[in-house]
Amino acid sequence: MKKISLLIITIFIVNISLAQNRIPPDYLLKQDFPDSVRNLKILKLDGEKLDFSDMLKLHTGKKIIIDFWASWCKDCIVGLPKLDKLKQQTGEDKIVYVFISLDKEDVRWRSAINRFNIRGEHYRIETGWHNTLSNYIDLDWIPRYLVLNEAGRIIIPKAISADDGVLQRSLME
Repeated sequence: MKKISLLIITIFIVNISLAQNRIPPDYLLKQDFPDSVRNLKILKLDGEKLDFSDMLKLHTGKKIIIDFWASWCKDCIVGLPKLDKLKQQTGEDKIVYVFISLDKEDVRWRSAINRFNIRGEHYRIETGWHNTLSNYIDLDWIPRYLVLNEAGRIIIPKAISADDGVLQRSLME
């Protein structure tokens, strides 16, 4: 019985570590978001719901960094100082920092934003992890950062740390 438990734990740990390093699908850099993603309802802090495409339109003309996170995600919270440092390096005049929470509980989401003083545009996907956007980008780990160009197309499909060199260079260009 101990051997079986040890085997299960080992498989679980290997799967977790592989998820962080899994290469994102090629199509993310080759096409626009499909309608199923563009029509995904996301919730704003003021309680208004809007389509994902409407959020993109609000920020047309600026690069967008999307941080997928959740209040219950330790790695997300621990990574916030790195993101703050990135904001200081890049400035916020030509780059919009969008936080999309996978929290199912509204109170926990709002509380974490206040408790950790997370500055940026905030949205929440009420269904949590299971949604068309997460499926489309093959979300396998949070935090996960996407960078979109000024036209709303993905230019960096996956970074798991705000101090990722590729992520930083894409924002400086």
